[in-house]
Order: sequence, then structure tokens, then C-alpha cells
Amino acid sequence: MQRAISLLLPTLVLLVAHVASAGGLYVASQNSASVLEYAATNGAFERVVAETIAQGFQNPGGIALRPSDGVLHVSSQASGEIWRYTTATGALITPALKTGLYGPRGLAFDATGATLYFADPLDDLAETADSLKQLALPGGALTVIGTSVGAQFCGVALNGAQVFTTDSEGDRVVRFPIGGGAATTVIGTGLSSPQGILFRSSTQMLIADSGSQRVLEYVLSGGNWVFSRVVLPASSGVLAPCGLALAPDGRLTVTGCSSHDVVLVDLTTLAVTPLVAPGAAGLGAPKDAAWSGSTLLVASANANAVIYFNSAGNPTGVRARGVSTTLDAGIAFSPDGQRLLIVSAIGNDVVEHDAVSGALLRTFGAVCGFFPVDVDYGPDGRIYVACAGDDGVSRIDPVTGQSLGSFVLGGSGGLYSPRSLAFGPDGDLYVSSATGDVLQYDGATGDFVGVFVDPNGNGGGPVDPYGLAFHQGKLFVASYFPSEVKAFHATTGAFISTFVASGAGGLSGPTALAFGPGGDL
Repeated sequence: MQRAISLLLPTLVLLVAHVASAGGLYVASQNSASVLEYAATNGAFERVVAETIAQGFQNPGGIALRPSDGVLHVSSQASGEIWRYTTATGALITPALKTGLYGPRGLAFDATGATLYFADPLDDLAETADSLKQLALPGGALTVIGTSVGAQFCGVALNGAQVFTTDSEGDRVVRFPIGGGAATTVIGTGLSSPQGILFRSSTQMLIADSGSQRVLEYVLSGGNWVFSRVVLPASSGVLAPCGLALAPDGRLTVTGCSSHDVVLVDLTTLAVTPLVAPGAAGLGAPKDAAWSGSTLLVASANANAVIYFNSAGNPTGVRARGVSTTLDAGIAFSPDGQRLLIVSAIGNDVVEHDAVSGALLRTFGAVCGFFPVDVDYGPDGRIYVACAGDDGVSRIDPVTGQSLGSFVLGGSGGLYSPRSLAFGPDGDLYVSSATGDVLQYDGATGDFVGVFVDPNGNGGGPVDPYGLAFHQGKLFVASYFPSEVKAFHATTGAFISTFVASGAGGLSGPTALAFGPGGDL
């Protein structure tokens, strides 16, 4: 079985993983926070498969191209910043345009590009109020246009001398005078968690109504904004539409934050055409979109990147990269060898990469209450995560990416700070515990079955279990103290032998193990 072992030492985290595959040897490098590939034949370095990226934004909330120079601006919700990138190349422009914000979201420029408008929650004027702000360029003077208690502003768009923003918490659209003032609700009914907002003209407004899975159009009539039509129905299959942009040919571009795709809508016939397939190039939770000529830029929250596509919807590369999850724990390959899962203990994430290209596909996020350390695919195809901080094991649906909750409840069978997990030939789950036990759980229900290996190694001497691997009818256990690898019968758990003696070949403190294609350990 191709898998990786992560480990939790008593005083520090030391996470190392080795997986032999058809392509080579994959190693999780803790200090460089990356996964590296080496030739399986001679150990020569071949490439960086996946790495932590530290370049500007984290969790992009909105993107916009400045009209005066075309520079890409990205709001960073997680770090409270606004960053700039050279649009053609995605090169980061430093320093950050603005720092010290709370969680900036939708971005919109005035016609000249001299002023940037954006939503920013939890302003220090009132911690219960959402704020709409403007940033003068190039000087960067920041002004609060207005606040609204209890609101959750998302999309931002300008129309004449007014700034409009969606309020996903209040299910409404409000407007502020550009010069500042009180919010006026212009649409107060018929919306459900509205996100993106776009003006086709001064009298036509489009709203991405995420909660109802629709895009709606309103028109200005008699000084009021009134509902006109459904532009994109829920039957289109676009889930949680959130980002809106006009394509060069005049069609409406809509991103699906939950369906992870992009479609085009003909605003005359209302014909819907798929543009970007779900998950293409790692697209996940695409919050916003913008067109630069014939190139579509999409802010992908799960990939923490701005991904570029041509007019046919084919990916042309990731041009702007954000601060990605620290890759510091266990790794595992999917059964077909096409996907690589990497655990971030610090980030409390499981990140999925394309095993061939290394492209980031998805970030599952918050799979444990605290501190995931190892991951593996079960016989049922689901993803299982050892949660050291929860003293249990959680599951993820690999199709939807949704957490399925606890599989092994915290402390079940005495489990404490699990270090590694492996499925046996019987389909049951085996987990190494900081108590010194290897515990067995029913592979279908997660119920505790029994202690498979006790701290005395079932009579074979003390064992401090970390990495586990089933091979040719045996369970091999990496024992940190003493520094040995012990072998046990895969069915009965009976001690067979000390397979690798302490100090053999310099062995000291073993924590991870795997068998290569040739059968070597």
C-alpha cells in the first residue's frame, strides 16, 4: 500500500514521510514545508511536487483590475491586506497596497482607477458593524464611507455617484453615497445570501443570489430597484453563484462557489454555456472573476490562487499565488495514484494535489478539531485522518470534499494522541497511540475492537509505536524507544521478531516506514 506516515514526538513535531511509487520516491520535508520527489533507482533529486507558497494574499475575497494600468488587485481576507500583481505574469508587487484591515472582500474601482472601494467587516469604529471603505490611490489614504450594524457586506459595485454592496447576512442590497453617509436599503426582500453584484448599465443590476442558487436581475423604475427576471436559474446546476463579470462578448460570467465551476450566460437568450469545468486546474470555491482581454482571471479560495483561463475555458496557468497551507505532516496517495494528500498539522488542513503535476486541487480544511497528523484512504475510498488533538480519527468524502465527522470517537479504546493509521488486510483500521498501544477498530463502523499490540510488544519487548505498515501477512511497527522495527502477525497480533535491531545502519528514533516496489523496507 502506498502511503505515508506522520508522527508526533513527545516534545516536538517531527514529520517525515516516504512513499515509493511508480514515479519515484516521495518525501515530506518538514523544515522546507514541501513534498519532494527523488528517483527510485538512485535517489537523485527530480522535482518539488508541492510546497508552501508565501506570496501575498491568503483566502482571496475579491479581485479587480485597475482601469488606468490593468494591475491586478486581490483582497486577502485571512491576513487583512490588499495586494497587487502584474496581470500578465502574476508577479507580486511589493509592498502590500494596504495592511491592517479586518477581512476585505469585494473590490471595485471608479472609472479612472483613482479610488478603490471594498467591503471590510468588523471595523474598529464599531465591532458589530460592517464597513464600506475607499482607498485613494496612489497615496493610499483610507476613508470609511459608512457602516451598518449586523451586516455582512460582500460584493461591491459603483453606479454613478453611489456605491452598492450586497449584505449576505441581511439578505439585501444597500447603497452609500460615494462621499459617505448612511446606508439605504434598495432591495430588502426576495434575496437569500446575496454575494456578487454587477451593473450592466445604470438601470440594470445583476445579483448573484447564493442562497437560492440563482442570478437575478433588477431594473431601476420610478426611482426604485424592482425585480425583472431570473438570469440564471437554480436548475442550471451552478451551486452558490458568487462571482460575476462581463465577458468580452457581452455574456455574463458566473462562478459557482460550491460547484467549483464557471459558466457563461447569454443575457438575451439566457442560454447557459459551461466555460470552466468543476475543479479545473485546482479551481475550488471561486469567489470572484475578472476579464483581462480574452483571459479570464478567477480567484480560487481553496487553491489560494488566481487561476487564468483562455476564452475557451482552458487553464493557462496559476499566475498569482497566495500564502498556502504549511505542508508539515503525513502524506498518502489515492488508490489510482493520481492524487496526493498532504496534511498540515499547523493549518489543520488536508490538502489535495495532482500527483503528476503537483497542482493544488483542493483544501479540505478543519477536518480535525485540532492537529491532524496522518492521512490514508480506506477500503471504502474515503479519506481518514488521525487527529492528535482530538484523540480520534475523522473522515472526509473524497467526492464532495465534505467532512463526514468522527469515525473513531476521541478516546475510544483508550486512544490518546494518535500518531499513525493503517488499514489491515481484514479491512479494519489500526492506529498507533501515544499510550504505547496499537489499537484495532472496526473498518466499517469505527467501533473499538481491541488492543492489537500492547506496550510490551505482546511479549516481544517494549514498543513505542509510530509508523505502521502491513506487508506479506505481517504488521511492521516503527518503535521510537527503543529504536527498532518490530514485526507482528497481521491477523493475531502475535509477536514474530525484532525485524530491524536498534542502531542497525544507524537507526535511531524511527518514526515512519514503507515498503518499496522491490519489497525492501
